[in-house]
Amino acid sequence: MTMHRVHFRNENVTIHVPEGSNLRQACMEHGVDPYPALGGLLSCRGKGLCGTCVVQVDDDAALSTPDAREAKRLKGFPSSLENLRLSCRCQVVGDVIVVTDPDLEPAWKTHGFYSGEPVRSWKLPEDA
Repeated sequence: MTMHRVHFRNENVTIHVPEGSNLRQACMEHGVDPYPALGGLLSCRGKGLCGTCVVQVDDDAALSTPDAREAKRLKGFPSSLENLRLSCRCQVVGDVIVVTDPDLEPAWKTHGFYSGEPVRSWKLPEDA
C-alpha cells in the first residue's frame, strides 16, 4: 500500500495517509479542521455542495482530478486563486502541502500601496 505525506501548513501538522484517502476525512481523523470558524456547522457533510471545506494545495496533481460537482462549485471562487480544492471531494494521490481556510478575499493586499507599486494620485479638477 502506497502512503503519502500530507502537510497542513497553518497547523504545522504532517500526516501519512494511504493513496486514495479522502482529504476531508483525513483532516477530521487527525484533528485538523478544514472549516473556517462556523463552517463545520453549516457544511453539507462532504457532499460537495457548500464549499466551506475549501483548501489550497501546492500541487494540484497530488490530488485526484476534480469531479463535475467539485468543478462546478469551484467556479464560484475567485479565479485569481490557484489550486483550490474541496477537501470533501478529492483523494490524495501524492505528497501535498495543504492550506486550510485560505484567504479567499485578498482585495486590500493587491492594492498598489501594499505591494510597493506606484499609486496614481487622484486630483480634483481645477475650478474653471
